[in-house]
Amino acid sequence: MTAVTTIVAEDQQTTVQKYSISVTEAGDRIRGFKGAICLVDTTEALIVHETHHVPVYYIPRKDVTMGHFIRTDFRTFCPFKGNASHWALELDGERVDPAAWSYEQPLFEGELVQNHIAFYGNAIDRWIVGEVEEQFLSPNLMLSDPKNLVDWLIRGAWSAMDHMELTQQLGRRLVKTGIPVSRLNVALRQLHPLVAGRAYIWNREDDSIVEREFEHVSLGNEAYLKSPMRLVSQGLGGIRERLNTGKEEFEFPIMKELKDQGATDYVALPLPFSDGFIHNLTLTSDHPAGFSTSDLGQIFEALPLISRMYEVHKVKADSRTLLETYLGKSAGHQVLNGSVKRGDGETIKAAILYCDLSDSTALTEKLDQMEYLDLLNRFFDASAASVHDNGGDVLKFIGDAILAIFPTASENTEEIRKACTAAVQAAQDTLGALSGQETSIPLRCTIGLHFGEVMYGNVGSMERLDFTVIGSAANQAARIGETCKEVGQSVLMSHEVAGFVPTLTQRVGDFTLKGIKDSMELYSLESA
Repeated sequence: MTAVTTIVAEDQQTTVQKYSISVTEAGDRIRGFKGAICLVDTTEALIVHETHHVPVYYIPRKDVTMGHFIRTDFRTFCPFKGNASHWALELDGERVDPAAWSYEQPLFEGELVQNHIAFYGNAIDRWIVGEVEEQFLSPNLMLSDPKNLVDWLIRGAWSAMDHMELTQQLGRRLVKTGIPVSRLNVALRQLHPLVAGRAYIWNREDDSIVEREFEHVSLGNEAYLKSPMRLVSQGLGGIRERLNTGKEEFEFPIMKELKDQGATDYVALPLPFSDGFIHNLTLTSDHPAGFSTSDLGQIFEALPLISRMYEVHKVKADSRTLLETYLGKSAGHQVLNGSVKRGDGETIKAAILYCDLSDSTALTEKLDQMEYLDLLNRFFDASAASVHDNGGDVLKFIGDAILAIFPTASENTEEIRKACTAAVQAAQDTLGALSGQETSIPLRCTIGLHFGEVMYGNVGSMERLDFTVIGSAANQAARIGETCKEVGQSVLMSHEVAGFVPTLTQRVGDFTLKGIKDSMELYSLESA
């Protein structure tokens, strides 16, 4: 029922598929059952045919047992047919919601199905058309199956949630299109402090998809330097090698490896992104004839769309990585999920850890800049890793100190105990990690621990924000850390923390802290 128009210009004839909606009569008697109950019995069903969609059957309401259906407040909106009202189905104590929809005041394209009703796939168990039982007439899938690679990229590839799923779907689609792909590898450079790139590899044999990470140092390794990916990334075009002719032009190790596995043809193609960087897509075939010109032509024409699909997911992944890298996992997650205005946040209760490198002023005077930065990064490695390993979140690096939190999942005593115990364990692990480092200058630190209520969210100017914790509890943790130097302790904690780990602590005394009105009872670790 698709409308087709032919445009002729300068001796070239082009067929253009127009988007259309048409309605036809089903003709047969149609019955629909939920369990043993017949809900539909009609000879006047209409079928709506819409470009790219599966046909949808609409039943006159007079032929539907409407007593089992309850109108709901749920509505959907179609720019062609109008606004749809919805019904739930209640039968034998079971409720299906939504179960059906109908256009009661349709637009022009939907006038023929006014006051007819259509059903979701789980509303009707069994359809009988004439005397033949059909699997379903309800639209479980609202989009018809795309007929070629480009069509799928436009209408189907959007459903993939990440690079892994997109690569697996792409591999399956290539095979369904008739392209003899046995292995698909998409390699993307990453904006990540540890990972230089990730490869997503799909194998047709078992429909498996794996992810491999490559560290920054790997870009200087022989394996990468002698790979076709390096040349493709330099903008030199695509590389192809027939692997079953005995006339290999290239001596890339990966090609020998694939040939030993039965591959007959290999192609490496560029995936150019909008920032100008070129990533890689490689295809391997095990068909005796390899890839045909038509096969590669389809892929080549689709490359711009494939690139954009991968770029969308890469932008999303890079955003998450950068936010977690610079804000911490918890804060990064909150910002990515919409907490982007000044004041956005929540009040939480958490154990707070403030860890400060000792003698930093003397170290800056004694060491040159690079030596000091090396020591500072070693200190951050030890302290931040200890926080992460115990379930905490490093919110920020403040000069030569870190601020971290261990939030409680709830306010019950056991959750508070878990948070405080984790913070104390992180302090102990930090001391252990620093003492175990082999450095020319011993690294020492002071750590203040406190538990309390803070505002966790955005603070700053209108356009330059910081996602952090604000409140007296955070200030008290920092002041407790400063007191360590006065009493010669590496770790001090408030009574609010020590009360949950009594076997590990000993009372030091009451102290009046800078900027804190009331004195605080502080405790140290027995082993510190």
